[in-house]
Amino acid sequence: MRLTAPITALLLSCAACAQGEDPRPNILLITLDTTRADRLGCYGWEDARTPHLDALAQRGARFELALSTAGITPMAHASILTGLNPYNHGLRVFHGDLSHTLADPIPTLAESLSAAGYDTAGFVSAYPLSPDYGLDQGFATYSTGIEDTQSSIDLTLPVRSLRENLLLDAPRSRVQRRADATTDETLDWLEHRDPAKPWFAWVHYFDVHDLSLVPPLEFAKTHSIDYDEAPHQRDLAGREAFYDMELAWMDTQLGRILNALDEQGQLDNTLVVLTADHGQGLSDGQRLHGWSRHRLIYQWSIHVPLLIAGPDISGPATIQALVRTTDIAPTILDLLNLAPDGPMDGASLLPLLRDEPSPPRIAYADALNTHDTHAPLQRLPANCRDDLHAVQDGHYKLIHHGNDPAASELYDLKADPEEQHNLFPAQPELAAPLRAWLRANQALALVPATAQTPDPNSAALSALGYTGEDPPVSDGSETPPEPDAAKRTTED
Repeated sequence: MRLTAPITALLLSCAACAQGEDPRPNILLITLDTTRADRLGCYGWEDARTPHLDALAQRGARFELALSTAGITPMAHASILTGLNPYNHGLRVFHGDLSHTLADPIPTLAESLSAAGYDTAGFVSAYPLSPDYGLDQGFATYSTGIEDTQSSIDLTLPVRSLRENLLLDAPRSRVQRRADATTDETLDWLEHRDPAKPWFAWVHYFDVHDLSLVPPLEFAKTHSIDYDEAPHQRDLAGREAFYDMELAWMDTQLGRILNALDEQGQLDNTLVVLTADHGQGLSDGQRLHGWSRHRLIYQWSIHVPLLIAGPDISGPATIQALVRTTDIAPTILDLLNLAPDGPMDGASLLPLLRDEPSPPRIAYADALNTHDTHAPLQRLPANCRDDLHAVQDGHYKLIHHGNDPAASELYDLKADPEEQHNLFPAQPELAAPLRAWLRANQALALVPATAQTPDPNSAALSALGYTGEDPPVSDGSETPPEPDAAKRTTED
């Protein structure tokens, strides 16, 4: 049995109760931006340097097939925090004719925990999770670490001179901060908060998203990386070396938090949930579907890590069943014996953690490319220049094309995990149950925003590269032409 007993029941008899302290466990939610599951050591990546993540998996449960609801940061995080699919939480695009904020009436995990007496704090690392997107709801403390740089989009910190000025050897820029800066603030909050209350902290690291902010040079050298040889945007092999190095950097910062909790005697009473908002195409995405970044909803973009460790969760345990990031919020509430404040599309993972039977789950994801003013529509693969709605049951996966349903895609993931053989043209009848699910759940309905407003996010998002017309990428075997030094090159 992976979960030996409900956490709250066990804790009622703990010594803390006799001392008048709140015995409920603390909750630490870690989200790693743009992090593929298969680049972690605990998921089998041989070149990974993720010892703290791997140790977390060893003392808890690792979910082999966890799926996100979107390949873009704010939409995916909204699902993590609400337990809702995007068509129900309503945060659909960066900006456009659909909503780009999480509406106040949508209950969040932080609001539920705050109402239950938890001290709540969010420490995020980039503008796409700023309060402009409404993801701060329910947090008594909420920090992006870049608030004081937002008054002028031209404000910059000292920059190390590197090719294309892509890399900043500094702890923060005007639109994002490094994992160490986020960790510093998290540790300060943990040290100075009221110890009488249990806490919920959401910590988000952004580092692997792009090459515009990198770890200290001394750390890079331990990975045989010299910043004076920064990879060109089209050098995927070089960029992947940076990706693994920055993932290792995030792991060191997670280690700082876990070690501090251990030293404070809090780790044994802290439920740790670690996941990602989405993955990244890297060379796989480029080889398979002509796209090396994210936004799209192929498996390399929506398959994310999910680790759960904490009081009375024995490990290591590997759970093979399909699960969703929408299952995180209901699981945390169920562990605390709290009822959700509203409907959720996700379902508690407690039966799986207890090794009990659990009904099969259906996973949903979307990419509303034709409605998002920040979608690089002309740069996307030709077959993805549409509104894409994916639904899968662990065997078949349908990617419904909203504007051109005849161009929809259907994959047998058991026989074709790389999604290379589209069955839809020849066998559309196989897609009927999944398409019926989309219609029954009104997942294809697109509700216009109540009012079209000027885009408040354009400058910050452009600085992160969400609107560039980037040239094609390669695997690094070709010599790239000289780039436009003024052009930003990150994406989504």
